[in-house]
Amino acid sequence: MVDRIHLPMVKRARDAMIAISILWVVFGFILAGRMFARHRGIGIGLDDILAVVAFCLTGCTIGFNAAVFDAGIGHDMIPESPLYLTLLHNLEFMMKITFIFTIVYVWALFCLKMSQLWFYLRAFSLQLKIWIYIVMAICVAWAIIFTFVLTFLCDPIEQQWTLQRIGRCMDQVLVLKCVIMTNILTDLMIIALPMWTVWKLQMRTAEKIVVAGCFAIGLACVVISLVRFVEMFVIDMAGNFTGTSMTTFMLCSIELMLAGICTNVPMLRPYYLRWRQKYKSSHASSGYADPSTLQGPKSGRATPLPPSVKDANYSAWIELDDDKDRDSESNHDDRSERKLTTAPRPDPEVGSPTEPSAIHVSTKWTITRD
Repeated sequence: MVDRIHLPMVKRARDAMIAISILWVVFGFILAGRMFARHRGIGIGLDDILAVVAFCLTGCTIGFNAAVFDAGIGHDMIPESPLYLTLLHNLEFMMKITFIFTIVYVWALFCLKMSQLWFYLRAFSLQLKIWIYIVMAICVAWAIIFTFVLTFLCDPIEQQWTLQRIGRCMDQVLVLKCVIMTNILTDLMIIALPMWTVWKLQMRTAEKIVVAGCFAIGLACVVISLVRFVEMFVIDMAGNFTGTSMTTFMLCSIELMLAGICTNVPMLRPYYLRWRQKYKSSHASSGYADPSTLQGPKSGRATPLPPSVKDANYSAWIELDDDKDRDSESNHDDRSERKLTTAPRPDPEVGSPTEPSAIHVSTKWTITRD
């Protein structure tokens, strides 16, 4: 690695480093909450391990940003600049960091995608198993192909960072544009996968929208990718690489942080369920009526609610796996996600359904008169 001359970071670069570091800390806290909930609930799975790997790779990009910002990214590399000779000296170092950065970026995204898909495999295995495997195969091919292309972009490989013209290269900016666009397409596939199944769930429309929204928050990463795609047209690799590439470096890390946050936030639902259970308990102890029976604190008997009112308080998600060692209360609070399924409604004449872990809402009720 070539020795670099340290240069002061521009104000934008310092602000970007602060923002990226804060996002990474938030990512870490959310991931820690997810791991604790999984450990106390259904146990650590491959999707959790992939999320941890993605967290580590994402943290590496902070170091890459610090290295290139300290070497001169953000300063205009023009002959009239007093820093021109220093920037020229540091250029080989910055190009080597860029080479490593792009590979780590691809595999961090790959781990985040596979973590989400493996979660889908646990939650929607009955409905979407084949489609999930297809998208998984696409993501694996995406990571391998672009790792190969980005590694052997030039012949010889050293041409990607050397200032000497010793070989020939493909258009690096064009390849990075292809990475961004295919990344957007795979993100949209992952976001769209569970939507049809969620919309067929037996729950109120408002609840369906909330559940779908939990899986659709990854659209924020799609927006960041689109902004990065536009910024790629600004980069001047030959004339002013240091002065035109800072936004792209910054957005790469921000995209990874947001993707990690969006992927892990839905896994914090056990904490919400526990808070809601305590909230309901506090209301019950303070004299409020039981929402499932409308039984007041001084009422002698419970008044059953019609199905339309009961559905308003019906839990929308069911846990992924039945934990037979837990009591009924922990079944609602201690697990990190629920199984979304569309099993048939129970028929009182036939008996219990074949899939007892599914969502069942019965709308057949009889009014008798004494």
